[in-house]
Amino acid sequence: MAKQLPKTMVTMKDIAREVGLSITTVSRALNDHDDVALETRNLVHEVARRLDYHPNAMARSLQNNRANAIGLLIPPILHRAYDAFWLDFIGGAAAACAHFGSDLLLSAVSTTEGADHDFKRLARGRRVDGLLLCDVQQVDPRIDYLRRHGLPFVAFGRTMGPQDYSFIDVDGAAGVRQAVEFLIQLGHRRIAYLGVSTKFSFSSFRLRGYRDALSRAGISYDDRLVHQELTGPMATAVMAQLLVTSDRPTAVFASGDFLALAAEKTARSLGLDVPEDLSVVVFDDGALVEGSDPPLTAVNQPNRRLGEEAAELLLQRIEFREVPLVQRLVVPSLTHRRSTAPPRDYVRTMPLAQ
Repeated sequence: MAKQLPKTMVTMKDIAREVGLSITTVSRALNDHDDVALETRNLVHEVARRLDYHPNAMARSLQNNRANAIGLLIPPILHRAYDAFWLDFIGGAAAACAHFGSDLLLSAVSTTEGADHDFKRLARGRRVDGLLLCDVQQVDPRIDYLRRHGLPFVAFGRTMGPQDYSFIDVDGAAGVRQAVEFLIQLGHRRIAYLGVSTKFSFSSFRLRGYRDALSRAGISYDDRLVHQELTGPMATAVMAQLLVTSDRPTAVFASGDFLALAAEKTARSLGLDVPEDLSVVVFDDGALVEGSDPPLTAVNQPNRRLGEEAAELLLQRIEFREVPLVQRLVVPSLTHRRSTAPPRDYVRTMPLAQ
């Protein structure tokens, strides 16, 4: 049997030969320039599809002085590349890039110490036309760096100071306030709070929501119930200490899925039932949260849509440098599951708000 030769790449010259037009006309037709008749443009696109033509990305980038790609740096502090958040967020960003004919370049930082170097390498390496900035810090030097070097960016998150840049963020304060108010409506008064690193601005917003909910209900803030800067093992140790005290919390709000799972596991190891002895609510939903035992009540943010909108906004800023700033705040919802219930021996005197 004769060996089949590899199929050669179709070029604009092949399309021009097929339709009987110049290469210049074919190029302008493929890029939908108005000076080419609509009928001609349709013909050229039809022939391009039939011949399975795909533009040469390298040649196109040289022509328009662009990389035709945006970058997303995955930091190691909070996330792993396979986290539910990243899978959804990346999926949305990639879909937006595909729609705009661009690529999404992912760069995963291997160590915390190397994060700054890798960020600058990606920002100045001319491999991307702009950056999606995630895990925004309370005071984030990356924003000033990108401004100085003139690289378009969109932040997923907000700093605590001036916010004179485009961002998309989740209203963490509103989400946590909604969750804690729900626990209070169930009858809980001692509600623990488990948080992650306070260097990130979303930590401050989420704690603000917790404090607001307590204040609105006339419940005093007790800093003995609030623990931040936690990893999974640290959360296990903290919950073990809290749950053996005489005035132990009857509910816990966890600002990350690994914290909620640690709380749930620790309660079971001490012979406590979730939710009869301890109600658990978590910020951000996902397969791990929904598949836990019992499934966790969760503050739900639309991760895929957030990635899609952030990428769309960045691509528009790259195409049209003078577009006005866009600052979008998304209010999350609360998904009720079986990890929450009234505390033991609680007698309800008022109906639960719907």
